[in-house]
Amino acid sequence: MVNEKNKKDIFIAILLGSLTIFVTGMQTIDTIFSVNFVISLTIFILLSYFCVKAYREYKYLAILMFLSIFLLSPNVFSSREGELFPITYITFAIYFSINLGKYMYKRWKSYY
Repeated sequence: MVNEKNKKDIFIAILLGSLTIFVTGMQTIDTIFSVNFVISLTIFILLSYFCVKAYREYKYLAILMFLSIFLLSPNVFSSREGELFPITYITFAIYFSINLGKYMYKRWKSYY
């Protein structure tokens, strides 16, 4: 059986990551082929993938995670360069710590 759900999540993450890049920081077409653009696109796609995965279990946290991705772009809040990115890291750390806690609890309960 083919895992169609994961392919759908990856496709949605690529769309959301690309949309985020183009909405927040697209200046010219020349920047599409630069190394910085490729790295940024990869990071935004990866973060969007985690948002899509989180949406199944934690709707409000996933929406907060997706909205916090916009704080990474320096073009959105140009007066606050570098001050808002910890909010994104904290929201993603909350999601990962919840999943780690659930994993540790399941292992602990099934140990005996």
